[in-house]
Amino acid sequence: MTNPTLDAYQQIFGMACLVGRSSGYKGTASELQQQLQYDLSFYLNNVPPVTILGQTGPSVADASVTPVLGSWSLVWGPALLQENNDDVSDNAVFVAQCDTVAFPGGPVMPTYVVAIAATNPDSLYDWESEDFSVSQVVNWSTYNPSSFSPSDYNGTDPYISLGTATGISNLLGLTTVETAAAPGTTLEQFLSSVQLSENTAVIFCGHSLAGALSPTLALYLTEQKKLKAFDLTLVYPTAGATPGETNFANLFNTTFPALPSGWEKQSLPYQSWNTMHWNDLDVVPHAWQKQDLQQIADLYGPSPNFWTEASLLALQTYAIVDSTKSGAVYTRIQNSSLPGTLQHSMGTSAINVPPKSIQDFVEQLFIQHVEMYSGIPANGSNPEVTGLILPQPLPPSSYTGIVPGISPVTEAEMIARIISQIIGWISKHALSDMKPVLEA
Repeated sequence: MTNPTLDAYQQIFGMACLVGRSSGYKGTASELQQQLQYDLSFYLNNVPPVTILGQTGPSVADASVTPVLGSWSLVWGPALLQENNDDVSDNAVFVAQCDTVAFPGGPVMPTYVVAIAATNPDSLYDWESEDFSVSQVVNWSTYNPSSFSPSDYNGTDPYISLGTATGISNLLGLTTVETAAAPGTTLEQFLSSVQLSENTAVIFCGHSLAGALSPTLALYLTEQKKLKAFDLTLVYPTAGATPGETNFANLFNTTFPALPSGWEKQSLPYQSWNTMHWNDLDVVPHAWQKQDLQQIADLYGPSPNFWTEASLLALQTYAIVDSTKSGAVYTRIQNSSLPGTLQHSMGTSAINVPPKSIQDFVEQLFIQHVEMYSGIPANGSNPEVTGLILPQPLPPSSYTGIVPGISPVTEAEMIARIISQIIGWISKHALSDMKPVLEA
């Protein structure tokens, strides 16, 4: 087989895009798991059949996929968390495997990928319990995913945010259902027991929320010696908020150097391992370092509308208050910024730049946080936009089956939900500030 058109970095990012499809639907946990499994069967080999949609045997990846993405097989999962029975996926993860991955500047190795899903815009749990839960921290030195609580910051030990600690706990607590790959096992059990050939790599990847969770999970499992069977562990996080403070960042950077020993440094901006890659016009990775949070309100230019500018300034101010409350200084792990470009339309609708409304701001945020990493196809008079990691999205699926009970979520609905979440978060903080006055 000839080499796929995507290099190893792009293939891994493609896996993060695939697991993120769990955010595109509403339904029960069982329905959502089956739908994600069905969607993966277009892109991956050996996905167990979703019988309710007429599949009768393990999948063979579509012929349009393998020349681009390579020949990958599902070996664990997908597993999915629905914390509050709220019809959305809160966390999702799967493991895929390929026999021959050609690493630029390095060897050809069999490789496993742990792909973790991004924030679901429709999940209030994701926003409140994982993304925005940064005012309290958890001591990494004593962290136990099955039983933990926030603690006072001592300035010496490594610490992660309470939200990051919650996300890692969720991922490690998932068990695959009987109809998934490697049924009845946790991720930790699978990775620590899989039988490997020599010189095998494992890579943890994820976008957005998972851009914080993937490096943290890789570090945890490494320290717990659960990845001993693998000869090499790498991380490829994208668009992530900061998982912890300075000591944690230093610990990660020391454990996972940006260039494996003996490998040649690559020239393209997205081509480095163990490095958080982020679009410099993406709001999300501006959290939670204070100096980066201070750029959020005017990231797309100062709004000419008073109420929009005031709302964005309130968002920025409250984010800074939360990020500094514990006394921990949030610090990015080693990272590389990618040069974003402002977009003036979403589909056929114009976006005002600078933003005249919260709608403008969120539409620009959505494009910069999601679409700019994987490219935007041409649309009418709008030309194709080359992505910062993938030149264009992965081949579209021709599988149109929908699990009974599932309802797809449109892009417009996602935008509306993000606006609602942001306004709700600002209002919650404003009411908290007013409470002492009202009670006086």
